Amino acid sequence: MNGDSSCLLKGLGSNLKALKVLALKLFWRRADDKGCGNNVCVSELIVKRNNRILIVDDNQAIHADFQKILCAGHKTELEGVEAKLFAAPPASRRPEYEIDSALQGQEALAMVKKAREEDRPYAMAFVDVRMSPGWDGVETVARIWKACPDTQVVLCTAYSDYSWDDMFSKLNHSDRLVILKKPFDAVEVLQLAAALTEKYRLAQEARSKMGQLENKVEQRTKVLQKTNEYLQTQIWERQRATEALRESEERYQLLFRENPLPMWVFDLKSLAFLAVNQAAIQGYGYTEEELLAMTLKDLHCAEDLPDLLERFSEANARRPSCGIITRHRKKDGTIITVEISSRVIIFDGREAKLALANDVTERKKLEAQFLRAQRIEGIGTLATGMAHDLNNILAPILISAGTLRWSLSKEDQEKAINRIEVSVKRGAGIIQQVLTFGRGLEGERVALHTGEVLEEVVGIVKRTFPKDIVVHAKVEEGLWTVMGDRTQIHQVLLNLCVNARDAMSNGGKLTVRARNITLTETRPALPSPARPGCYVLLQVSDSGCGISSEDRERIFDPFFTTKEVGKGTGLGLSTVLGIVKSHNGAVMVESELGKGTTFRALLPASPEAVKSTAPYVPPDLPRGSGEAVLIVDDEPEIISGMTTAMEQQNYRVLVAKNGFEALAVIHRHGKAIDLVVTDVMMPEMDGVELIRELRRVHPRLKIIASSGLATEKDGSHRTRELEALSVKTFLAKPYPVDKLLAGLHGLLRNGKETHAVSE
Repeated sequence: MNGDSSCLLKGLGSNLKALKVLALKLFWRRADDKGCGNNVCVSELIVKRNNRILIVDDNQAIHADFQKILCAGHKTELEGVEAKLFAAPPASRRPEYEIDSALQGQEALAMVKKAREEDRPYAMAFVDVRMSPGWDGVETVARIWKACPDTQVVLCTAYSDYSWDDMFSKLNHSDRLVILKKPFDAVEVLQLAAALTEKYRLAQEARSKMGQLENKVEQRTKVLQKTNEYLQTQIWERQRATEALRESEERYQLLFRENPLPMWVFDLKSLAFLAVNQAAIQGYGYTEEELLAMTLKDLHCAEDLPDLLERFSEANARRPSCGIITRHRKKDGTIITVEISSRVIIFDGREAKLALANDVTERKKLEAQFLRAQRIEGIGTLATGMAHDLNNILAPILISAGTLRWSLSKEDQEKAINRIEVSVKRGAGIIQQVLTFGRGLEGERVALHTGEVLEEVVGIVKRTFPKDIVVHAKVEEGLWTVMGDRTQIHQVLLNLCVNARDAMSNGGKLTVRARNITLTETRPALPSPARPGCYVLLQVSDSGCGISSEDRERIFDPFFTTKEVGKGTGLGLSTVLGIVKSHNGAVMVESELGKGTTFRALLPASPEAVKSTAPYVPPDLPRGSGEAVLIVDDEPEIISGMTTAMEQQNYRVLVAKNGFEALAVIHRHGKAIDLVVTDVMMPEMDGVELIRELRRVHPRLKIIASSGLATEKDGSHRTRELEALSVKTFLAKPYPVDKLLAGLHGLLRNGKETHAVSE
């Protein structure tokens, strides 16, 4: 046994702990692949749902109300609305609940104890706060939890003698407590019953699964501990004598060759493989001879080679590595994600590295799915705010539409029409904003005067924020323009203002400013330092509670929030940072506890960009020459509006409500039809299928496609299929009449297909 082997043995000894951990990971990965182990399938440990509910209230009428709500067989209003909105039956039959009633806290506690003794515990309880005589609701809940800690509780009250802090200090179980204000409606009760009984079931199921997992871990830990003790004893004995070195070398070969994870030794300079184990041969699909004729570069994708060469440069090659994530290519071309751990050893008299590779492809997929689920949950939480904004947009549309029926002056009619158009465009902007957040779409970047956006946001803030918040706005004269997306800049300012509002629960001062600034040196900022140059500075300051130094490090992380559960998604500031970053800008924050917070968004200025300030002049609408146009749409109001607009401009209009009717019209009129405008999303036969059939019958027929769910920018909702069918003119709903007529004119007069997309 030589000195090199001794060094190799020492290296192996120091890595025994890591090998044990990796062996444990392999066990779990194999268990996950099989789904079961030791004839027990953890995924099959499904706990039956417990629908037992206890009602505690000193009012008999309340008990009757709960019985009607939870035990009635009629369909709820929410289920009916769902069926109408989505043209589908309700998702499932309402669960059947087993309801027990108690008039006082003492009686309720006795029932809870008895149910537990009979192994029929209550999943949840609705408890009134004020009950007399005897215990009140808070005391009753505390005693119920002492007897049965897993019970989910809804405290019902019209007026509480306790604040939330008092309740929390007395109960100290806020994760199992929900407050329901009286009077409540059936939907609230049904939602709470469904959610909390399911939560109770999931908690019991998780406990069962955890017990199984802990038993398995304990068993495997004992095996690993015994193996570890054995290995440590053997290594210690072999190090005491020269004869022991030879035996330890054989043991190293055994651990290397038979390790369940791929391992190899490669030359530090050439990166050529010097030794590989059986797991590497089986995992990558090469023979041992093929691997020994290759280098580490042969396993990597071409685009990853620069990073590989950087890791093994002269300065970095000898550093031990742990948890390096990279991609490898198998012999069959499959790309896998692996986690690499390695350290320098001496192998056959040369510097080499011993490396271990763990395939983490599935783990990375699960991580990506988890992040996507969080993102979708965040978007769903924002739906309430979007509904509020849309309602505010619909209000002036309805009001203005009603005034148009009156005898108004031409000037007042024009104002009403302008209000409707502005509101519709704002609504379309909100939808585009949601798409931007959900899909990462980019709006159009134009020369933008941020002062106008600021004034619009300040108007919204003054109308909607509490009156005890005093709002000040200041826009510097001669403010530079920026190349930006108006909707996204609007979102930046609104998110920062909402964040400031939430920091001033007791009122305060909110200041919003826009001014020019020139940086002469690099300034610290996020996502990267702000470089010297000209910027437009958007500043939002509040006199609120401030942000601690610990939280300032995390406030821009997605889903991080300091607000109470249900009052914040943690997406507002991360969205601000993402939008500013996409505009090549930077964000700065200053805050001190008790003294307020100031956010500064720096947007690169474009003083040379010219923003049009000319007054709006209605376009000259192009007229037709009696051409026949077939409109295909399942919305009667859309057909009616388009028909009126086209007939006013001298087009002959034919209509169809779906693809089958359209084919019948085409069959009757043949080549007399000059152009077809069809919706994409329709029942029975959708627009894409219709166009495919039209191309078969009339290959040269001019076609315009339209949809409320797609643009030509995102490549979604079958737009690629439309392009394959040579349909290049696309109208994204909602679109103004001039866009529609321009699209018709472009196709019929010039034979040109253009993307007449409404932004």
